[in-house]
Amino acid sequence: MPADRPTPRHWTLGNSYVAAAAYLCTTLLMTFPLALSWRTALPAGDGDIWQNYWNLWWWKQCLLEGMNPFHTSYLFFPNGTDLVFHTHSPFNQVLSMPVNLLFGEAAAYNFCVVFSLTVAGFATYLLVREITSDASAAFLAGLVFAYFPNLVEQTQEHLNLFTIQFIPLALFYLLRWGRSLRTIDALAFGACFALNALCGWHLGLKLAMIVTPAVVWIGWRSRQRWGEYLFGLAAAAALAIFIVLPALTPVVASMAAGADYFTKPPVPRGIDASYLFRPSYANPLFGPLVEDSYVTRGYQAAGFVCYLGLVPMVLAAIGVWRAPRLALGWLTLFAFGVILAVGVDPLWNGARLEADYLPLAWLRGIPLLENLRVANRFMLVAGLGLAVLVGIGWQQLGQKRRWALPLAAVLVLAEYSWLPYPTRQVDRSPLLQQVAARPGAVLDIPFHQRSRTVHNMVAQTIHERPISGGYLSTYPPATLDGIATEPALSALAGDPSAETPVDVERLRELGFRTLIIHKYRLQSLRERLRETSDPTDTLEWKRILRLGGVPDATVEALRQQLDSALGGAALEDEDLAIYFL
Repeated sequence: MPADRPTPRHWTLGNSYVAAAAYLCTTLLMTFPLALSWRTALPAGDGDIWQNYWNLWWWKQCLLEGMNPFHTSYLFFPNGTDLVFHTHSPFNQVLSMPVNLLFGEAAAYNFCVVFSLTVAGFATYLLVREITSDASAAFLAGLVFAYFPNLVEQTQEHLNLFTIQFIPLALFYLLRWGRSLRTIDALAFGACFALNALCGWHLGLKLAMIVTPAVVWIGWRSRQRWGEYLFGLAAAAALAIFIVLPALTPVVASMAAGADYFTKPPVPRGIDASYLFRPSYANPLFGPLVEDSYVTRGYQAAGFVCYLGLVPMVLAAIGVWRAPRLALGWLTLFAFGVILAVGVDPLWNGARLEADYLPLAWLRGIPLLENLRVANRFMLVAGLGLAVLVGIGWQQLGQKRRWALPLAAVLVLAEYSWLPYPTRQVDRSPLLQQVAARPGAVLDIPFHQRSRTVHNMVAQTIHERPISGGYLSTYPPATLDGIATEPALSALAGDPSAETPVDVERLRELGFRTLIIHKYRLQSLRERLRETSDPTDTLEWKRILRLGGVPDATVEALRQQLDSALGGAALEDEDLAIYFL
């Protein structure tokens, strides 16, 4: 094609299919090498990611065996537990089920990562193209939101947090509805609102906070067409309720019956505002310069990375400066997200500041909004505001040179990249396959240590036997009482002591037929790993800290009792000692 001829429109970013394909390719690049081991590896988290892994297994079991996903007898055996207020992320369970059935839980989780980042970019592209009528600006904005470091960090742990793609899509349809009052746009907005809530109830609360002022403003602007406005709003609400009803019904029924354990106490996990200007520890270019500060940060959970990026900040500032009226709402959204993400006890470079005026404290006093307890998660909202401002800034620059957009895209991706994207193999002892053939339940030692119980739950996805204990998002009081009131279980739950008696006969009566000692949870192993591991390897350091530290003397004393009563372990390797009762 001659150089002076324009590129056909169907090969430009103005074509939605081209843009969508570009986001897919970019996602595969930004998560490389995840696609090379998508059936055998996961993002390199080591806490809630295993809970989500178990959730994928559990929903698959429910489909295959016709069970209710909101109650299980597979955890906290022999009593079982309700899972009504547990974090399921139903949309992702249903969406990934074909992949789950064909290729397993790891592939299903990885599919959700690729799908969500791709659609997040494309949805933001649609939103910003609607705002600016500039496909190049829209594409750049999609890159900023889809690969925003805080969002990519959440892929390491939280299925219900990184699947945020329906927020920009809902805003896209809300904006279209506000301009035309077409019922089809209202219905699309309602559907996106519902699907966002089915990714995570707290995402539904965040979106409700964002769109409420916009819906009121649309109503004011449309007061001459009041009937059309109310009809569209009612249609959107009706469709949203219809879509969420199957998942929402057990929640509402439990709340109506008096259940109140769905609200957990807030946690002091606001961002350190100095990290807004500090690249991610995993960035290949800048990470080595800042990795030490991440090792000594206030907490190790996902959500601390909040780097805005130099290029995005400059473009956002240009958008605010040159088009203040167009940018005002999105600047408000960005500021709203950052201020709430700071939390109630702001940090700057590790130092806690006194501030009684931050709004998150009173926001948590509003019914339902009190469940938005982890402040740093509002950075995802800030990321969307930043992305739209970037798009406005690029449109205001009016760049038409062919090299300008690729250069800006490369600079943004270079600042945001996690290459190589951190992954971890899903490795479990092959001995667990032999446990699968046995009847009865499995008792893990240690068990019921809250988040550390996820390792027992991952083992369960292999042996598929009921276990006592479990890591839930919220714990029904009756579930905890069931363990506390059974001496044979309560003595072994949590951190047993060296004097703990193992009542083998009572365990048999309760239905346990296998007992597994998790040797990789020994205190001596964790200490050895701490001594030999690189402390600047943040993700590996997190893994070591989550292994727990059961005293060697305690495990040895318990093993002596079991050896005496059962004649020694039936199966053993470097990770597990398995006794058959």
